[in-house]
Amino acid sequence: MKVYAVTYEYSYPNNIDGHASPDDAGGIIAIYEDEDDARARLANEEKSGEWGDFSNAEDVSGWSTSGYILCVEGFEVIPRQVERK
Repeated sequence: MKVYAVTYEYSYPNNIDGHASPDDAGGIIAIYEDEDDARARLANEEKSGEWGDFSNAEDVSGWSTSGYILCVEGFEVIPRQVERK
C-alpha cells in the first residue's frame, strides 16, 4: 500500500521575510491514501500564505519567502495485522 505525505521543511538561509526560525525544522502536515488528494492539500497550503509566498518559488528552488519548502512524498507501507480475541 502506498501513502502520500504532505511535508514541510524549513531553511533559515532561504528565509527572506525576516521572521524568526520555527521550533520545528520540518515535519508532516497530512497523510493521504490518494496522491491527488495530497497534491490538492499541497496547493491549498501554498495558497494559504501560512508558509510564506510561493509565487517566486521556481526561481529559488521551491523555497518560499519565509524559508519553507512544501512537497508530497510517497511511502510504501505494510498494513499491520491485528489479531482479534
